[in-house]
Amino acid sequence: MHRFKSQGISTRHLTKPQWVNPKDRIQQWNIVRGDKVAIIAGKDKDTIGEIKSVNRKTNTVLVEGKKLAKKHVPQQPGAPEGIMRKEMPIHYSNVMLLHPDTQIPTRIERRQVEKTLDDGRVVKRWTRFVHGTDVEIPKPTQKYNDKSGDEKFTTAPEDVLQVTFTGLDAPPIPQELLKELRNPYKKRTPSL
Repeated sequence: MHRFKSQGISTRHLTKPQWVNPKDRIQQWNIVRGDKVAIIAGKDKDTIGEIKSVNRKTNTVLVEGKKLAKKHVPQQPGAPEGIMRKEMPIHYSNVMLLHPDTQIPTRIERRQVEKTLDDGRVVKRWTRFVHGTDVEIPKPTQKYNDKSGDEKFTTAPEDVLQVTFTGLDAPPIPQELLKELRNPYKKRTPSL
């Protein structure tokens, strides 16, 4: 904690994460960012939320809008009273994935599935299934932040192919200055 105080930062803003022994860390994570989970213990018990982030070093997850704590911060437009609500980490064991059809919290198992591609190759991959059934729990698709529909800052394909740099005839600075800046004690390799 003293390393924050030496920087002039309050420990209330930057708290030290709880350390988990590497042998106690979960090896195979079945929960990924974007999954819908049910919280089965704690303050928000029997509620459903979406995983915001996963911390594999501390075996915790952040669920969007759940386990909110008040953080006192300097007054700003986002928190006019100086109090912000922030999600706190929830232990991995306190959340369960939802059944894809019934949306009920269920236990899951991992199985290796062989899939044949169009070109004839066989690919093995691990997938999540509802425990004891053949119902697959698909991984969520990645969400991208496409708030602006139009692509203002992209370059047109015609402009990409156009040559705009033709090269320099002479260095941008005088030759005498270049000689002065070079290290006279540097060992020069004989040029072939």
